[in-house]
Amino acid sequence: MPYALFDRDDFITRTGLGPDMNVLTIGQDHVMALQITRCVETTVTAMVDNTKEARSIRAFTPDSNQIITQYAHQPIISDVFDVVFVYHTINSIKAETVLKMFGEIRRILKDNSRFAVLHWSLEPKNKAQSSHLMLLKILEQVGIVQLHTFNMILEWLKEIEFENITMELVNSQIAVPENWVQLHIKRLYEIIAERLRNNISLPADIEKNIELYEAHVTDYGEELLPSIQFTARNSKGLSGIDII
Repeated sequence: MPYALFDRDDFITRTGLGPDMNVLTIGQDHVMALQITRCVETTVTAMVDNTKEARSIRAFTPDSNQIITQYAHQPIISDVFDVVFVYHTINSIKAETVLKMFGEIRRILKDNSRFAVLHWSLEPKNKAQSSHLMLLKILEQVGIVQLHTFNMILEWLKEIEFENITMELVNSQIAVPENWVQLHIKRLYEIIAERLRNNISLPADIEKNIELYEAHVTDYGEELLPSIQFTARNSKGLSGIDII
């Protein structure tokens, strides 16, 4: 989402970074890795799950380290990072893997360190944001997106024993440019064609849902859904939950 650059900047700013912090970002977003490198003097580490994503990050942030691994099994020693960022990555990860990934993140974080997750809210505030939710639900139908709820993420953080958990609703009202909407629609039909060529079954209502999405976008446009930022501390102090 190149039209949402400041969204990443705000995510980093809200979490807080010092120039000497050791930072890990998890996921394929090369822009996130690039923007973190501008905030620290240390070498940023980016974790992805395939070589194509690693090459993309290396092309934009050649001074970063790239680790290719399964998110649920991270080949990193314990107690090494000051901050771990997960920018919308869990939208593409199944629930059981997210829980294991959170456990690995807690292990590799130093004591009294921070973990920040940005994730879509599933509650649109206007018609344009409803268009985005319709798109995400279609992507969920074809197995590309996982729509985890607010309560699920909060419970996972608590189960892994993160502490001082805060949740902040971020409603940036970022409009999706018309050319990107058309790219999304084109890609949806390409996904259907790919699935059919490979004899992969599809939900019976998938094409109808795409038509409804296209009509809704025509009438109301599309804005990114609000996001929820979860920030948690990996510490041995008293635990608590605050809602901002």
